[in-house]
Amino acid sequence: MMMMKQSALWRAMAFAGIGAFALAGCGSDGSDGSDGEDGKPGPVGIAIGQATSVQATVNSASVSEDGFLTLNFSLANANGVAVYGLTNADIGAVSFGRLGNEDEVGTTDIEGEPRDIWLSYFNKDKGDGHFTGSSYFKGSSCEDCLTDNQDGTYSLTLNMAIDTLGYDYGYQADATNGIYLGVKATGAAGATLVENSFYYWQPSSDTAQPRPKELIADTTCQSCHRPGHDGALSMHGGKHVTLESCTFCHADYNSYNKDIEDADGNVTGTMVFDGSIKGMAHDIHSHSFFADDGIYPQNASNCQTCHQADEALPLADHWKADKDSATCLNCHNSAYGVPSWHWGGEAIKPEYTNCVSCHNADGARGAEAGHYTQNDSARSTTLNVVFDEMTVAADSLSITTTFKILDGEDLVPLTQVDPRPYKYGGFNSAIVLNGVLGDDFLVNYQKVGFDNFTQLSDGRIQAVINDGAFKVKELVDAGATIALSSQLHVCFEGKGVRADCVVDGEGNLDGQDAPYLVSDTYFFAQDGSAVAESPRVQHAEMSACQDCHTTAITHRYTNDIDGCASCHNGTRDKKGTGSSNLAYIVHSKHYIGDFFKKTDCATCHGDNGYSLSIIANTTDAQPVAFGTTDGQRFDPATNEQLVVSPQTAACVSCHMPPYGLSASTVAHIEGMGGVIDHDGDINTIGVPASQYPAQVNESCATCHSDSQLLEAHANWGTGH
Repeated sequence: MMMMKQSALWRAMAFAGIGAFALAGCGSDGSDGSDGEDGKPGPVGIAIGQATSVQATVNSASVSEDGFLTLNFSLANANGVAVYGLTNADIGAVSFGRLGNEDEVGTTDIEGEPRDIWLSYFNKDKGDGHFTGSSYFKGSSCEDCLTDNQDGTYSLTLNMAIDTLGYDYGYQADATNGIYLGVKATGAAGATLVENSFYYWQPSSDTAQPRPKELIADTTCQSCHRPGHDGALSMHGGKHVTLESCTFCHADYNSYNKDIEDADGNVTGTMVFDGSIKGMAHDIHSHSFFADDGIYPQNASNCQTCHQADEALPLADHWKADKDSATCLNCHNSAYGVPSWHWGGEAIKPEYTNCVSCHNADGARGAEAGHYTQNDSARSTTLNVVFDEMTVAADSLSITTTFKILDGEDLVPLTQVDPRPYKYGGFNSAIVLNGVLGDDFLVNYQKVGFDNFTQLSDGRIQAVINDGAFKVKELVDAGATIALSSQLHVCFEGKGVRADCVVDGEGNLDGQDAPYLVSDTYFFAQDGSAVAESPRVQHAEMSACQDCHTTAITHRYTNDIDGCASCHNGTRDKKGTGSSNLAYIVHSKHYIGDFFKKTDCATCHGDNGYSLSIIANTTDAQPVAFGTTDGQRFDPATNEQLVVSPQTAACVSCHMPPYGLSASTVAHIEGMGGVIDHDGDINTIGVPASQYPAQVNESCATCHSDSQLLEAHANWGTGH
């Protein structure tokens, strides 16, 4: 049979189709049939189950006469594509409330000056006169509240009315009202999609309003509680992930009865617990700083760790207002936190519980004065150490430096610098001398103590640093860039007032305190000229550390990474066992209770600070000490340091045996030019310094590129 040409075949099929269509349109009586109804249009966008992210926007809201809320919102992915298919069960929470004041709930401390506070329309009775604002709507409790318009827009009418449970406040259409919408749904590949969105408006005029009472930005909390980490803000089933969502339920009038248990878990009593967001944040952060786990890296008395000045937040400094005793009592709630005459055995005496009646701008120290302007530790951080000059002697046997301690524009005299010996040797007050060579500091920790200081007639302080006591000639002969930083203490007599130091017969300060000052690292060429920028590669920025630590980094004397690395450098082992190199020390400290993923390199290292390619891979790069040949503290007369090549050191600062390093991995490292092993025992990392090869050429970065490192470390070892 001869086959039709393709064009003829298509014509035949088309003709047959037309004929079939004509026959199908004829009724049995030969009359034409009527047109059927138009079908519904298909959904627009992508289904929620195909989305990798969602962004919700509440577009409008209304409240019925009987107190039921309706909100209209839209859902899109990160590219703005509409997302349809959300179900009732995907509505994790809807909270609703308004801005009011303390008089409405009876918590005003200063008569006639009630603070603005958030009031929830969905209160929950916690018994014994305690209430919270946490009776929020859950979509799982309603089968027909949500309408999906199949185009990324939705309408939700709650099946619960406004109920303040007897509090003397109710719905006000002319106040700023607010809605918190929490979505928690399943997206592509079974991923959990969480979105918190908010809407503020004045119902009487139906006009959108700015967010009220914004004292702290969500991003400030998330600088420590980083999304994607085990310590992220993801409360109550992982659906509340922002500070703003917390404020809708944990309002200022919230309180709980909390059981007090002994060491065996027996309930010995109860206490009233402040359930407001500020109460919980202050209490949790304060106790977690002083607790053994030490998760919170900054003392809660440093208010500005969270209450950071922010031009975008007009209310950022409201923590200074001195109108709220409950805030004071969140932290000052023990015999250690209040003057002895305030304490009554087991609690603060009732007559002292209205803190702000005395502690205010016109009376005793209020919040700002007590924590900062009249606080010795806080005042010390405002002093600044500046190195003006550095001179190398012609014979290379001494270095002379001149520095000043500035309190604003005032010079702090040497008489106010703590002169006491340090209990572990040397002096409390010292400057630190080192030199940079080959992208690392050249010698071990060198504290130049108070006994080397001289007061100059112009108010500055001079230090003469001699070879022998310090490795001056070694630094000079190597051609190192000279580095100077400080570990100085200044004496205060209380309430932030500097004073000449007074030491009693037992070597203690007489009624004084001498906290650390903050320092920067200064660099000088050997001709005495200042070096404006660090000669070292900056693998991380101190700002990344200070996001969480603020000023409370151990030793608290430096404003930069170089100040830490000048002591914790490649020449220093940890008393013979392990490394005291900065990478090792920092990495080992940042896996606290799974709160912080040290595998998230970019959190601290930015865009490329973790890159192996920026670590020199030749013999010019300094090796890193990882212990000694006999496991004891380094002593040139009795042992040698075990050292590791620099790229390898970066890796094994985390990848330690027995879990992070195996014999096969060691063989792989050595095959790529790394120097790591001398005896076949992976528990003794490094080779004796005398056996370190004359030529080293590591090729780790060839395969372990930036992208490969990020991929290898992504989502390692956590549920995220």
